[in-house]
Amino acid sequence: MLASSLRTARPRTSAAHLLSRRSLLATTSRGGYAVQFQHARFHNHASSQSTIEVKPGATTGYTSQTINTPRSSPRSTADTAVLAKLPTPSLFRNLLIQNISSYPRLLTVLLGMLKRYTTFFITAPVFKHVLHQAFYAHYCAGATIPEITRTVRGLQQLGYKGVILNYAKEVDMHAAGQANEAERQKVHEEQVGQWLEGTLKTIEGADGAFAAIKFSGAGLGVVHMLEENREVPDEIFGKALTKMCEAAKARGVKLLIDAEHASQQKAIDKWTMDLMEKYNKGSDLVVYNTYQMYLKASSQVLAEQLQLAENRNFNFGAKLVRGAYLGSDPRHLIHDTKSETDTAYDTAAHMLGTYHERKPGSQTHVAIVLATHNANSANLMRTLRAEQQARGLRPAEAVYGQLMGMADELSLSLTTADEKRGFRAGDCDVYKYVTWGTTAECVLYLVRRAEENRDAVGGARGVRGLFWDELKRRFGLKKAASSAA
Repeated sequence: MLASSLRTARPRTSAAHLLSRRSLLATTSRGGYAVQFQHARFHNHASSQSTIEVKPGATTGYTSQTINTPRSSPRSTADTAVLAKLPTPSLFRNLLIQNISSYPRLLTVLLGMLKRYTTFFITAPVFKHVLHQAFYAHYCAGATIPEITRTVRGLQQLGYKGVILNYAKEVDMHAAGQANEAERQKVHEEQVGQWLEGTLKTIEGADGAFAAIKFSGAGLGVVHMLEENREVPDEIFGKALTKMCEAAKARGVKLLIDAEHASQQKAIDKWTMDLMEKYNKGSDLVVYNTYQMYLKASSQVLAEQLQLAENRNFNFGAKLVRGAYLGSDPRHLIHDTKSETDTAYDTAAHMLGTYHERKPGSQTHVAIVLATHNANSANLMRTLRAEQQARGLRPAEAVYGQLMGMADELSLSLTTADEKRGFRAGDCDVYKYVTWGTTAECVLYLVRRAEENRDAVGGARGVRGLFWDELKRRFGLKKAASSAA
């Protein structure tokens, strides 16, 4: 069965997804750094204020600054008919998936059957058609470069800048259980070769945008090196990383190195920073590291790595996420509350977004990928950039990323003007995170997306109402809302 040859899916990101569904109003002040954040439940007009103390790392050296944001709810943004841009098939798929997700017990049973009987579902004509049309088409870009290109062009027509492209195929983690070293080495070479082939196709399909890269996808040999916290990869994987970076540089693609399990992250950080130092020189910024802000150590790690880039005069790329391994990372490494994670995320984004203000003479150029489904976090950065521009400063180099098939109301709102907040159309570069591969290769990815929708359904009722309202409007069952386009 195909499922047995795929690597076990990473633990559900349910709690991490929920972290991104609400935001916090907090005033933090310590060490001369003050930040004020907007509070708004993701689909709720209410707002309130609370005070939380944060312990910034000793090396941050922030100056005193305040972020001020409007007190309107993200719901008001979506209410201005941004969903009118969404193609009707995508609107139907959104509603189908959201409604199936509203029955979590049923969905759990269906997902269990899909994982257990993968071969049947991807070969039986009726089930294959339903899986492909309803789910694969909603979350995935295609299986070939022409199909990926069509998906990218379609997203660009909606106002998105491009994609963050990821290859869904997961290496067989059981193949390396061989009896002797020679056979293990052969499997290692084959797995790295397969990973490199898929990575180079991903870079080609990214069309000058971003490619998401997962080191552990290169097989068991690389996983062992990560777990052992090797200072550098072996020659086989080292050469593959060089070919990857050279190809990305030649095509103008930026590489987002994924964060992974806490037990592997130190090695990932070391290897990624080495690649940054080599390829992020002069005007080039090819390599980005990812920071999971639900980890208590991430604020300090981020500050130290930014300082390293400054000391060694190379450019610094950072992708900020809340976190994806709540089910497996040790609990004591994770912030005690969601509020602390929200504060860490927004503080890190502000610190990076104002680096060029604090260090105007630095040779280090900072670029940010704000990967979040949290409307408040996205609008904090949008507000900061607007304020910088109003003061005659260069706005922070920040782009926004959400999963294709999810958070469309947020993604589309970021491409749209908002007169009440003083946001203009075109002030945000928004990218959709898209996975490519055959239906069989994408099954585990589709399962993870369905699990996230299931676990977030309680907080998504307001958004589901917006999609229903837009569907009624298109079929003349409801008076059209004023357009925000």
